[in-house]
Formats: sequence, C-alpha cells, structure tokens
Amino acid sequence: MTRSNPWISKADWTPLPKGEIDVWKFSLALRENDRNILSQDELERFDRTDSKPKHERKIAGRAQLRRILSLYTSTDPSEISFEYGQNQKPLLPKHSDLSFNLSHSGNMGLVAVTYSRRVGIDLEHLEAERPFSKIAERFLTKSENDFINGYPEEDRSRAFYRIWTLNEAYLKALGTGLSVSSNDFSIVPDNDRGRFLQDTKVADDPTQKWMFETIKADNSYLGALCFEDLDTATRFWKV
Repeated sequence: MTRSNPWISKADWTPLPKGEIDVWKFSLALRENDRNILSQDELERFDRTDSKPKHERKIAGRAQLRRILSLYTSTDPSEISFEYGQNQKPLLPKHSDLSFNLSHSGNMGLVAVTYSRRVGIDLEHLEAERPFSKIAERFLTKSENDFINGYPEEDRSRAFYRIWTLNEAYLKALGTGLSVSSNDFSIVPDNDRGRFLQDTKVADDPTQKWMFETIKADNSYLGALCFEDLDTATRFWKV
C-alpha cells in the first residue's frame, strides 16, 4: 500500500539544498542531557504534563527538535530561541526563512525542515483496536470514507491512518488551528506522493497549491508530509 522510505544516518547528513525538504525520524527515549537542552519555560510547560511517560516523551521530542535545528542554524541546541506565532506555532526569529514542524506518536517522532514554504508533518502509531470506522464517519468526508471502504476489510485500518495523517499534515501546514476542520476539505490519494487535495472550502487555497507524501516510518507507524508550492526532493534521515 505504501513504499518504504530510504532513511539515512545522521552521520551522513549534508546541508539542505534550497527548495528541498528534510524529514527526520527519531526515538522518544529520554536521553541523559535532554532536560539540559531545553529552556526553563519549556521545562515548566512539560512538567505540567499528566503522566511521567508522556512528560518524558515531550521533553525528548523537544530536545531532538533542538538538536536537528542546530544543524541548519549552526547554533548550539540549548541556545536556540523560539518565538510563537499564530496558534502558538514555534518560529525561529533569527532564521525566519527556516520552516519546520514536529509530530510524535507512541515512542517515535518526525520533524520536517525546509526553507521559505509552509510545511506540516504528522505521525501516528497504528493501533489495531482503535475504532477507526466511527472516527472516519464523524470527522472525514464522504469521498475519504469511500476511499477507506474501497479496501478489503483487513486493510481498512491502514487506509484510515493514511487519510488521517494526510489530513493532519495539511492542517498543521496551514497553521490555522480550529478555524479549519477536517470536514472543510477532502484529501484522496492515488499514489504515495502527489497533489491530493479536493473540494476545499479553505479561502484562497487552491487545490493544486499543496503537495502530499505518505511516509512509512516503521512497520507500526505511518506518517504524512504536506508542503506548499512546487514539488521537490524529500530527503529522509534518522537519528
């Protein structure tokens, strides 16, 4: 249903060519110095997280984001300074042309990095017991439900996650928060990569503006990437 992505070791990373996109995957296992990398306000915010495992995953994800962004900014991870724009989306004021997005699920995280274009990424841990049919009926459009139901019953759960991650990646790229819902557009893929947006009600947002790509992060994880404007190469890295 989806092809595997060629993940390359961080040790072989080379600077990102302008116009291309990097996608990183990493474990959310907490490292010894992760807390030392984060700012005080980040630590205070994550310390309010309910459960210890969730708390540790959030700290690990933010620390990895800082390490990854340090490659593009030539800045020590602990010295990176974030500002927060509309809907609390983090920005780098000293590197305003650098666009990035973080997603994590289960014990894995993904980060997308590019220049001068909006980008969104989503990752989902594939849960066999999740009541996907009820979720799809409530939150997805008829054409998206038709796509899911077009698969044999044993494949519909994965088809649901494919649609769901594409939806989430698009919403994160838009950065509009709750002002746009998943019922305001349809995304129906006919390949692993392409322009899949259909029937959008989002103002001033033509369907051909956005590219989508399904990401096979692991056997039990599925992700999606969304970015605007011209198609380009995607490079896949692992920490």
